[in-house]
Amino acid sequence: MVQKSSSSTTSTSSSKPATLLALRKFTHPSQLFKGYTALVARNLPFTAMHFPTFEHLKTTILEYRKSHGKYSGSTLEKGTVTALSAGMAGSGAAVLTTPIDVVKTRIMLSAGSKPSASASASALTIGKEIFRSEGIKGLFRGGALRGVWTALGSGLYLGVYESGRNHLEIRRQKTGTEG
Repeated sequence: MVQKSSSSTTSTSSSKPATLLALRKFTHPSQLFKGYTALVARNLPFTAMHFPTFEHLKTTILEYRKSHGKYSGSTLEKGTVTALSAGMAGSGAAVLTTPIDVVKTRIMLSAGSKPSASASASALTIGKEIFRSEGIKGLFRGGALRGVWTALGSGLYLGVYESGRNHLEIRRQKTGTEG
């Protein structure tokens, strides 16, 4: 059950947009960038795993289909293979980088809180604290959901992109235009 805090029921706080109320928690604009380093530390390994794995899976599936006489070269086929490859690669990379994401989230959540020793702790210190207090499960909290969400997002994004790109390529070949 979700309970409202007593402050959310007053007429002054409920009449102000939630964004303004959240921004008031930040005493200095630099607090808005807290956790940016952790964000980059998560995105770099994620991307380094996701795209090479995606390309390898896509190539392997297409080669398999060609070698077994099942390849049609249609826009639907290319889009589907791309979507499946991107989804599998994205979900794997998402699950593997979940511990970095958990640490990043804790850092960002502490940005709006009152200054304390834990609010200024390094990412490594926060990661060790999570491991010490919650174990490996704490570091991978939300990993399954993150994997599913990323599989859907990557699959849709890259599948639609590849389908559109392939459609435009076929259309350009039919009209005989370049560029």
